[in-house]
Amino acid sequence: MAPSLLVAPSIEPYYSKRIQQKYSISKGRNSPLIQPERWAKIGFLPNKREFLARRTRRILAGGLETEVPEGWPSQFQGPIAWKPEDFRNEDPFIYYLSEVDKREIGEALLYFKSLELDGEEISKENFPLPALGPRLCEIRDVIYDGIGAQVLRGLDVSLYNSADLVMIFLGVSSYIAGQRGLQDRDCNMIKHIIDTEKEESEVELPLHTDVTCDIVATLTRKCSEKGGNGTIASSWTIYNELAATRPDLIHVLAKSDWPHDTYGRDPLYYNRALLYQAGGKAILNFSRRILTGHINEPRTLNIPSLSEAQAEALDAVHFIAIENHIKLSMEEGDMKFINNMGLLHGRDAFFDNDPRVHSKRHLLRLWLHNPEKMWDLPEPLQLAWDRIFEDNERVGRWQMEPVIVSGIRMRGKSPCD
Repeated sequence: MAPSLLVAPSIEPYYSKRIQQKYSISKGRNSPLIQPERWAKIGFLPNKREFLARRTRRILAGGLETEVPEGWPSQFQGPIAWKPEDFRNEDPFIYYLSEVDKREIGEALLYFKSLELDGEEISKENFPLPALGPRLCEIRDVIYDGIGAQVLRGLDVSLYNSADLVMIFLGVSSYIAGQRGLQDRDCNMIKHIIDTEKEESEVELPLHTDVTCDIVATLTRKCSEKGGNGTIASSWTIYNELAATRPDLIHVLAKSDWPHDTYGRDPLYYNRALLYQAGGKAILNFSRRILTGHINEPRTLNIPSLSEAQAEALDAVHFIAIENHIKLSMEEGDMKFINNMGLLHGRDAFFDNDPRVHSKRHLLRLWLHNPEKMWDLPEPLQLAWDRIFEDNERVGRWQMEPVIVSGIRMRGKSPCD
């Protein structure tokens, strides 16, 4: 069932005509919003004291579901349902590139450049990695069918210019997932993750998923002097904990009434669930930013906010993830691939030693899709994926460097689409 919509006239459309036709999304008339007497007080950064108080109020009020929804399991099992104690260290998540691997990558880059093709045309067929390629296919299977994340470590970024690094990233990642998606309203295909706001970089990024991709991939061009390491947690472990302790929150997460802000587009918001099951797998998919707003992107006025039950469920996911997360160290040259359907991800606060300047931390990000390895998607998520990977009405842009105007690092219209 397509998400329910609130439509506003004469503004940028959120769905292209092709997507509207495919999913029978019709434009309706504007209708006044019926605001409840009290929306939940919840911000982008989770507040544990507020969460605990809300949890206590709701438990004392009673009437909560005591079983998981009909048809849902009491537990999801599989390699991706891990806990931190399952690993002695981060080694299961790291693949160290050998000298042969690195030489092969360099040779593949030279071969692709000799073809005089556009960088967006890179594929595993024209970026040949005869020895590393089969290993990358094994790594792909670990990401989609195993523990859900892998880091390729050892690339020397100092040997390559900006364009060459992008081509290497595209070439290597094509063995994991060859289809790349639009990442923002400016139609950027590659996103530069840099420090633009200290109030954002100098706090931990809450654990979340990116909304529309199988795989979140990053290449680290520059590390911060302190902090900035990645964190990951298993969505299946979060589900299992909720099923055992608070099954009522699974009901809340699985209801299709979560209002997602489109930041001024048409429709102004759409409703869908955060938690799904399909093909015997759980998928937890949410961006906290478009549910709560953010200091740099306040929530659109006069659209629904979260209910008390939704606020508790969103924070419960975060704090269970915090209790079950793993930190992954970061080094320059790291290429990290995260299963965005089965894992949440975040990062530590980061900064450089001079507090007067922005951190030099700089990551490149891709949103990737592999139709052959992709998990089964329910229709609301398939719609979201198609907006990013199948919409031929928007033309992708490739920026080799972040936009800097008068020495100021510029933010795009929105950090995620």
